[in-house]
Amino acid sequence: MPEAVPRPPEALAHPSGSLSRPPGSLSRRALLGRGAALGGGALVLPWLAGCAAEAAAPREDVPTLAGAIASEQNLIATYEAARSVNTSLAGRLDPVLAHHREHLAVLKRHYVPGSGDRAGEGGTIPPPSALPVPRGGGVLVVLRAAEERAAEERRSEAAKAAPGLAQLLASIGACEAGHAMRVKGQVPRVRSKSGAEAVQTALAAEHAAVYGYGVLGARLQGPLRQTAKAVWNAHRAQRDALISLLSGTPVAAAPVYELPVKVTSARSAAQLAAALEDDLVPAYVGLVGVSSPDLRAFAADGAQRAMARSTAWRSRSGAAGLGDAFPGLPSTALSPRSESGE
Repeated sequence: MPEAVPRPPEALAHPSGSLSRPPGSLSRRALLGRGAALGGGALVLPWLAGCAAEAAAPREDVPTLAGAIASEQNLIATYEAARSVNTSLAGRLDPVLAHHREHLAVLKRHYVPGSGDRAGEGGTIPPPSALPVPRGGGVLVVLRAAEERAAEERRSEAAKAAPGLAQLLASIGACEAGHAMRVKGQVPRVRSKSGAEAVQTALAAEHAAVYGYGVLGARLQGPLRQTAKAVWNAHRAQRDALISLLSGTPVAAAPVYELPVKVTSARSAAQLAAALEDDLVPAYVGLVGVSSPDLRAFAADGAQRAMARSTAWRSRSGAAGLGDAFPGLPSTALSPRSESGE
């Protein structure tokens, strides 16, 4: 496909197309950002340092700001609890904890000093509350879920806040999304024969998707072409991730694939894209059956993304109606398996 600036795969779910920047920009005094790479990964994350608020949040933003402050307080309390019961993780958790303390300090600068709890404006900030954290590796599961939830909350808050505060919240949310990836770590390699076969099945489906998106992209123009380009790149990245999980030789891509839809127009291109995504769902649902929890989470995420893209492409093609209630799952799996002796 011709080179173009890729857009996030998630943009497919928004028919309006491009991701717009907020009007105006935050002044230098209002928000100073700098990039910092979290140790152990190549992802560069924005985080806030030395941010001086020019003015307190507008009155209508007080509940939103109070919610963000409470969330950061809870994250800090949870990390401190995790650190105290899992001292071996201190080196891994301390840089993230420092980020959250910085987030909290900056958010509090936007809160009018001396205003009390501002209960009449909906700005009550409850005391910090830590999540229960287990000892051992299970704590990382708790922290990852907390970071993912916080990132979703910042995204929701950014949509409601005034532009200046929205930029601040979006930056914090981006940092928290990076934290979730850092805590998650790497998916382990597959060692079992059955697990390797499931990975190979998903890899074969990704090879076909990469080929198919290369074909259909030539029939699209403008923003829709850019969306297809972004999803094509996402499938290439997923293909490479699956290859990295295999200890043996990965299944190779075929020179040519027989595609289920002949592409002659933008409509048929969308139909092909939906079919390609549909073929990925059962492959990833099958991969969810492996023993590794991290690999199951990876596969479940792949199935969800494929189903979301399929639905979006199907809508663009003009198709109506809902798909299967249990996509990718054979009918024999809908009844519980009997236990021995039953």
